[in-house]
Amino acid sequence: MNKMTIKKLIGFSSLMRLDKPIGTFLLLWPTLTTFYILTNGQPNLTLVFIFVLGTLFMRSAGCTINDFLDKDFDGKVERTRGRPLVIGTVSPQEALILFFSLVAASAYLLTWTNQFTFMLACVGVLLTSLYPLTKRFFSFPQVVLGFAFSWGILMVSAAELNSINLVTILIFAACFFWILAYDTVYAMCDKQDDISIGINSSALALGNYVKLSVLIFHFLSLILWCYIGYFKELETIFFLALFLSLILVCYQLILIKDYDRKKCLQAFKNNNWIGLIIFTGVFFSY
Repeated sequence: MNKMTIKKLIGFSSLMRLDKPIGTFLLLWPTLTTFYILTNGQPNLTLVFIFVLGTLFMRSAGCTINDFLDKDFDGKVERTRGRPLVIGTVSPQEALILFFSLVAASAYLLTWTNQFTFMLACVGVLLTSLYPLTKRFFSFPQVVLGFAFSWGILMVSAAELNSINLVTILIFAACFFWILAYDTVYAMCDKQDDISIGINSSALALGNYVKLSVLIFHFLSLILWCYIGYFKELETIFFLALFLSLILVCYQLILIKDYDRKKCLQAFKNNNWIGLIIFTGVFFSY
């Protein structure tokens, strides 16, 4: 394998964010949590495997199409100026081929599920592809991301139950507000760069109320999780997990109080532990 091939593979890996798995984990924890809640702790392990693999494929596809659509902006942002499409490691044509290949791989996995799941997945691909564009004309694009990142919850319900019930909607809403919280914090990292290039984000739209809004989004998410735990009669360990999550939320608010770029990124990554803790609470409840 020559140096050019190795460089190209590294470029594809970076484009798919295989070197930064935080996004995959933020998608994976709610997905696994939904499996256990909807099946009362007895998920179909084949479906779990399909969704874990599908989560990796679709997160990679989302990152790829995001970089393709943002290739003219990323070079002007400090955090993204080293991405493969900016420095030329991967060409735009190669990025599109990679995107459609990942979507095709995800579609193949769906052949092992039912028609309802496949139909929802088609909407999910549309949301994933639409999100990067909304940053150009919608002042609060994180709303679209909230739907896109929570969509897997509806798909889990379709695959396991062939329906969407009240609990599914509650989990979807809890994750939606959590995503608004952590991606607003993520957007705070690029606040000044986004202003200079004319890109919208919730961090800009919320102005001086951004930190308060992050707190409210987290609270709404945790309140919904409390109701889910009460409704499903989960064990005390689940509510302990929610309390630990609240402590982490307070820690995140301390990190973002001065809008420091590195600390905001640290606060964003801290949400991986919230997702893991809530899943652990559900897992041990069953």
